[in-house]
Amino acid sequence: MPGRLVQRPETGLRCRPIILHPAMVTLRSHDPAAVRRVLLVRPRFIGDVCLTLPALDAVHAACPAARVAYVVERPSAPLLEGDPRVDELIVAEPAGGARAGVALAARLRRFAPDVAFDFFCNPRTALWTFASGARVRVGYPGKGWRSALYTHHVRPRTLSATGFHLASLAALGWAAQPGAPRLHVGVAAREEAAAELASLGVPPGARCVGFHPGARWMTRRWDPAHFMALAARFLSHDREGVALVTGGPDDAGLAASVIERLDRRRARAVVGWPLARFVALQERCRAFVCGDTGPLHTAVAAGTPTLGLISRNRPAMFFPYSEADGHRAYYARVECSPCDRDVCGDLRCLKRLTVDGAWSLLEGMLGRER
Repeated sequence: MPGRLVQRPETGLRCRPIILHPAMVTLRSHDPAAVRRVLLVRPRFIGDVCLTLPALDAVHAACPAARVAYVVERPSAPLLEGDPRVDELIVAEPAGGARAGVALAARLRRFAPDVAFDFFCNPRTALWTFASGARVRVGYPGKGWRSALYTHHVRPRTLSATGFHLASLAALGWAAQPGAPRLHVGVAAREEAAAELASLGVPPGARCVGFHPGARWMTRRWDPAHFMALAARFLSHDREGVALVTGGPDDAGLAASVIERLDRRRARAVVGWPLARFVALQERCRAFVCGDTGPLHTAVAAGTPTLGLISRNRPAMFFPYSEADGHRAYYARVECSPCDRDVCGDLRCLKRLTVDGAWSLLEGMLGRER
């Protein structure tokens, strides 16, 4: 009984027993036809938000009449703005204080979800999920007090990061068919990208390939000289092709170092574009080359054949994309990988990715029909 004191024989202390909600002990199936509102929570980062998109599609397939809300932090919010799959986009500030947290909780309560999926399970998202008032709250075990806030615990048995999120739906007995992430690219973003490219002297309909040399962590950054050599191979292969070297607001110097030895008539730096316009640019490319970082996943989700230069992570986990869709992973399988290092003095996982090896994959991708 909840109020009865019991004695723990190993300590002699008297304490109240822990009473688990039945749904935390046995996963129960919930009829998706009865669900009217579903909440998805994944605040960051842009690549990780993309990896939840097959789960978003699966929610709509399971509950076609349900309204869907998605909680995301402001830097990643442009990925989902205007997306017809999201009825209510709830934007959180990355460093919001107590007042912002109370306001967010009130908005979640107003949405009144029946089911909430926490795809992140950090302290803030666990509290958001609980504060939503959803009677079914799905999260992961082994997170201490956070896990106690979920009614259902999911234990994925897959390497695939997209499959990892789909397992949350399967835990409720819902269909969770694998699929590729897809972003909604709006008309305005497409028009902005076209206008900006025209201002850079890129002809309409040019055969563009994107090269993205930047990454936050050194273990995910391929040598810029290799990007330059690979872009030069492409320009020699396609005499009418255009190399677009892309980067964030702080990557202007990096992009300039890549294009400085390329044919300036057919190489352009595209740096610091807003996220939605950048995804529209990726959609225009015949192929996109990128290290294991966020734009790798937005390129895939834009529907562009993507060459992933995978270093420390195994492709089966963080590049779970089909070759049938034109994607290719270049991975060296070195002695010390996979690993979880962001900083490393060895970097053999990157050094064994050669320009010849990358070109052999990219050339085959360019020969395919979109």
